[in-house]
Amino acid sequence: MNEMIFTIARSVAEVINLPWEKSLETILRFNLASEGYQSFPKSGKLVFTPNDFAALEKYFLSYLKRYQSEVSSRLVLSEVQTIPDPALDVILRSFAKLENTSQVSELHRKAMAAENLLGGLLERYIAANLQPIGWVWCAGNTVRAVDFLSSDMSLAVQIKNRDNSENSSSSAIRAGTSIQKWFRIYSKTGKTNWEAFPQRLDPPLSEDGFYVFIENYSKTGKITT
Repeated sequence: MNEMIFTIARSVAEVINLPWEKSLETILRFNLASEGYQSFPKSGKLVFTPNDFAALEKYFLSYLKRYQSEVSSRLVLSEVQTIPDPALDVILRSFAKLENTSQVSELHRKAMAAENLLGGLLERYIAANLQPIGWVWCAGNTVRAVDFLSSDMSLAVQIKNRDNSENSSSSAIRAGTSIQKWFRIYSKTGKTNWEAFPQRLDPPLSEDGFYVFIENYSKTGKITT
């Protein structure tokens, strides 16, 4: 049955002009090897149904489009769409004794927009360093609770920006699996955690390297070291 599943996935990839690469092969093999196919995430409202080939076509169409969008799209700093609350200006004037509250509010909104980019930039920095040595970026949530897979699928890593950036339901997904969690920074001390990354590299992943990557990516939009 697995070969039929691969055939359907490849045919859908061809329809959407997505090159069928070894990384996709690895992602699907990892998901298919998971107990009860639990590593396949929902794609919108669609779920992985291995015995319903017609439903599988719809699932893979959504699933592979999401992957395609993530690997091909360029991250940009977008305007925060919510309207600022004017009561915040009053609070800043009253409690923090700030006068130019409109400028503070605008800078705060830009900081919020930057924070929205942080996770995507972190994944791209890691992908730029791991993909050349055979690791697979599980872009677009193609593996449940996993962001990177080693080429032999012996290591599955979930990436978080901070040690407190997940809830109990998120951590419960890893229970009983071999998925390792790694985070970049400790929320209370600001200390970074690059030395604990499960793959040793030369040169190693680092905070300085991450900053250089962000600056270069903002100019080129390319995932390169």
